[in-house]
Amino acid sequence: MRKQLFMLIWVLVTVLIVGSCFLEGYAQRVVFDSRHFGIVNENSVVRNAAEMTHNEFLDRINASLKQINLNCATVVAAQTMIYEGLSNVNSALKGGLMVKNMAIVCRDILNYSTQMAELARAEPYLLLFAEDMYREMNSRAVRLFSEVSGFVLKSGSNILMDYGSRDALLRKINTELHILSGLTYGAWKVMYYAKIKGVFSSLNPFRSFISQDRSMVEDIIRNAKYLKR
Repeated sequence: MRKQLFMLIWVLVTVLIVGSCFLEGYAQRVVFDSRHFGIVNENSVVRNAAEMTHNEFLDRINASLKQINLNCATVVAAQTMIYEGLSNVNSALKGGLMVKNMAIVCRDILNYSTQMAELARAEPYLLLFAEDMYREMNSRAVRLFSEVSGFVLKSGSNILMDYGSRDALLRKINTELHILSGLTYGAWKVMYYAKIKGVFSSLNPFRSFISQDRSMVEDIIRNAKYLKR
């Protein structure tokens, strides 16, 4: 009996020893790779920075679209106030050259704004090329609307019956509308040519130097031909 018990204990010990050796041979070791850990952290930082930049661009594009819409709304509102003010004046004045010109300029502003919105609908990043013009357009449009509405509210419904006040107001509005038209046209052209030339060529800070170098090389070649003659 003792002999059998001893043999059983010996077999169990042998199995445990062999099993532990087997597990040690195939068990996985925990390894910390500092370089890989650093690369993962750097990648995470770069991704977060890219996402923040992308969100910033989206916010700027959204703000530009709002400025375009606000510009159109203020121009339409100013045009409406002008027409309603002229409704109490002689019909010959409503057919005057300056008023007709103002209507054409307002139509041009709305037309250019519509074309800018169409370009932005297909490629929103184009709005980033004309941010300064949008801000200037927005400030001038709001200022024009404030001046016209404040002038009308201050002087009453018969403001345009006074020839001096009417002429001064119309000249002021006509000048501001022409400036707005020029800014709107310029912003549309910037977006249009940025689309035609491509983003990278438009953002290239060395394009003016490249053009100067090209013209210098062409001038040298042209002068060399004359020297050979």
